[in-house]
Amino acid sequence: MENIKKIISLNQASKITGYHSDYLSALIRKKEIKGEKIGGNWFTTEEEIKEYIFKQKIRHKKFAIGDFLSQKRTKKIFIVTGILFLGFLLIGIYLYGKNNKVILEEGKKTLSSEVEIIN
Repeated sequence: MENIKKIISLNQASKITGYHSDYLSALIRKKEIKGEKIGGNWFTTEEEIKEYIFKQKIRHKKFAIGDFLSQKRTKKIFIVTGILFLGFLLIGIYLYGKNNKVILEEGKKTLSSEVEIIN
């Protein structure tokens, strides 16, 4: 440990991180966090703990972005968008046809009334 002033116990580290001290000791044994066992207790530095938390946040952000833009999700987005587009298109065609039918019927009535006036 480089800086003796900033050495903290795993109990203190668990208060900073919210992780249990057993989990932190497992991280030290896996060499994901630097630390030493002195007597029967594990110790690390506050900088190591903060660095580990920072790495975890970055890792989670990468996973979140990767998950959001994953191939499976993108495929689902395209399928749902396509279905919505087709639905709106069919509704639009139906309403357009219905509107044209009303206009044609009104036009026929107008023409028939004009034809009667002329005769």
